[in-house]
Amino acid sequence: MPISTRHHQTKAAVLVACLAVLFPNFGRAQAVSKPAASTQSLPPELRPESILAEIVSQSIAERAGLPDVAATSPSKVLAAPPIPAPVKLLEPAIKEVLEKHLLDLADLLAGRWDNELQTFFEPELNVPVSLRHERLHALVKPIEAPEFGPVSFYVEYRKGSEAGPVVRQRIWTLSVDQELGAVRLAGFAPKDGKPLEGAWRQTEGSEGLRPEQLKKDAFTTVTGCDIIWRRRGEGFSGATRPATCKLVTNADKRVLNVSEQHDLSANVWEVRDVGVDERGVRVFGGSDVPPTRLKRAETFTCWASVAKGSDRAIVTDLVVHDQGGMASAEFAGGNPKKLRLRLRDVEWPIGQNRPSLTLYLLVDGDDRAEGYAWGEPTANRLALDVGGTQVSCTRDSSALWR
Repeated sequence: MPISTRHHQTKAAVLVACLAVLFPNFGRAQAVSKPAASTQSLPPELRPESILAEIVSQSIAERAGLPDVAATSPSKVLAAPPIPAPVKLLEPAIKEVLEKHLLDLADLLAGRWDNELQTFFEPELNVPVSLRHERLHALVKPIEAPEFGPVSFYVEYRKGSEAGPVVRQRIWTLSVDQELGAVRLAGFAPKDGKPLEGAWRQTEGSEGLRPEQLKKDAFTTVTGCDIIWRRRGEGFSGATRPATCKLVTNADKRVLNVSEQHDLSANVWEVRDVGVDERGVRVFGGSDVPPTRLKRAETFTCWASVAKGSDRAIVTDLVVHDQGGMASAEFAGGNPKKLRLRLRDVEWPIGQNRPSLTLYLLVDGDDRAEGYAWGEPTANRLALDVGGTQVSCTRDSSALWR
């Protein structure tokens, strides 16, 4: 800032006063020489040249808008101010942030995902047939796979339901990409996926997939199709890099340029993909097609009971998930002999109905519900009794990988 006249006068007065103390004859008309030894014997901070240098440096600092350096010792006034060292280097700090993002992303990806609710409502919403989605059930199971990396998953996509045919299998690994400032997801396709189908299930005496089943030489790297994930609020967004992902169709062996965009939160995973062949013809997806909307599936264990003469027949340990999951039970000598139950965490796309966790009872192959019960979406237990047929389902996260 500019130096005020008063400030300038004060500085000048200080200088004159100092010189007057040091040189009693200062100001007289005649010049008086002083012995050189008298100045040299003074401390450095009291020497005239040091005081003058300090005043000049302070004035320059004020004009430049720098902090007050008047208290600085004269020997340091003319030296450049030291640059404070950061607490930690920038690159390691960024790496720590990305490693935290990696673990958060891993937690969000793990689980079961299903778009049954989307496919259920599309006909009712009059979505054109060409834009409707087929139902997909995706399982992302954390695994121990030392040959792939410390954060790895077995991924299995089934068409139609959780019991439908397998349409895709992958090993996914997550790693930090410091150059891109993101988390990289790499994929590996099994050369023979049949032995892996359903092998992830944890049953009595089995812990699912084992490291010896996951040798890297039994897989092919899906080159160019890595998904680059970045933090987005409480979730993540991910995408393939432009013009890098090329896949070959199973049917006619056409080479497709594929791009994927992902939007992942705690309970919703939206995927938009586009496949274009080498002639520029779109094979699937596009900006006019709504993204596939997968919802996280929570698992319940259920029991069912039906009349059996004067007694009752009971089936226990039925496992079903709340995204349209289905379980069947048979009762020897019971009435009915067979029933199915479906569980759906419904969010209504139209109307005033509140979101509800709904349990449906279906009997003897009839797709129309014989009865149903509903409760809050967060309910831990749901039960019904229809004509003496009883069903009860309880939320059970431990049943997730059965």
